Amino acid sequence: MSGLVIRPLTENDLVAADRINRVAFGTFFGLPNPLEFRGDGEVVQGRLRRNPDGAFAADLDGELVACGFVMDWGSVGIFGPLTVDVNHWGKGIARQMLDAMTAYMDARGFTLHGLFTHPQSATHIRLYEAYGFRMQRVTAVMDKQVDPACSMPADTVGFSSLNDSGRETALKQCAAITETVYAGMDLTSEILSIDENGFGDTLLLQIDGDWVGFACCHQGTGSEAGSSQTLVKFAAVASDASAGRHFGRLLEGCESFAAQRGTGRLVAGTNSGRGGCYEMLLKAGFRTWMNGIAMIKPDHDGYNTSAAYVIDDWR
Repeated sequence: MSGLVIRPLTENDLVAADRINRVAFGTFFGLPNPLEFRGDGEVVQGRLRRNPDGAFAADLDGELVACGFVMDWGSVGIFGPLTVDVNHWGKGIARQMLDAMTAYMDARGFTLHGLFTHPQSATHIRLYEAYGFRMQRVTAVMDKQVDPACSMPADTVGFSSLNDSGRETALKQCAAITETVYAGMDLTSEILSIDENGFGDTLLLQIDGDWVGFACCHQGTGSEAGSSQTLVKFAAVASDASAGRHFGRLLEGCESFAAQRGTGRLVAGTNSGRGGCYEMLLKAGFRTWMNGIAMIKPDHDGYNTSAAYVIDDWR
C-alpha cells in the first residue's frame, strides 16, 4: 500500500496502539462498546517493554494504523496479537505487517513459531497459512471459580519474595525446567516483566529441595489479567515421572495466589495435544470458555505432546 511505513513501535505510540488493539478485538467479538475489551487489563505496554525488538507499528500517511508483537521465549517465538485499525480493515495492511514480523522471527532463529487464532475466522487462518503456519490441535482457554479459603502450599514461594541471589538461582532453575519441555525455551523475560512492572508474581514450586515447577501469574490493573481475575500466563513442571503430581501441586498454588489477591476467577489454558495436562485441569475444576487454534511453523507438534504439563497463553 502506498504511503504505508512499517517501523518499530515506541512508548509514544502506547495510547493509540492500545486503542487500536481494544477496538479491533472488541469489534471482532461484537462488544457494544469495543473500547471495553479487556477492561482495565491490557497487552500493549507490557509486550512492548518485555520485547521491544519484537514490537511493530504501521503508519499510513503519518497516522498509526496497526500494531503487532512477537513474544520471545528463547527458542520459541509467539506471534501476536496483530491488530489493524477497524477503519482500515481489508486494505492489505496486515500482510505488510506480517512480512516484517515473520522476517524478524526468521532472523531471530526461533525453532518454533506459534500463534493463537480463532477457529471461526477462516480469513485469519488463510492469512497465516500463506506465511507457513499450519493448524494444530485446539487450545482450550479455561477458567474456574476460586475457593477464597484455600491456602498457599508450604512448598510454593513467590519470586518477589526472594533476595537477589535467590532470584538469580530461580531464573536458572526455571530455564532448566522449560529445557525439559522444549529445547531452548526460556521464560526469563516473562518472569522479570511481571516482577518489574508489578503485574502479579511468579510462583516457584520446590519439592525435596529441588525446583520442579513455576507459574507466571498476571493480576492487577495494567496486567494482561486486569484487576477482576488472575491469569496464568505460563506454567510448567519438569517433564519427568513426577510431572503430573507436581503439576497438581502447582495448580493449588495458582488458586491460592488468586485467592490472596482477592480475585474469584482463575484463567488458565492449555493445548489439547497436552492430554495429561488437559485432563488435570478438568479434574481441578477448570472448564473451557473459549476455544482457539494453535498454528505452528514449521509443521510439528512443538511441545504440544502428552508428556508436557504446560499452561500457556498465546493470545
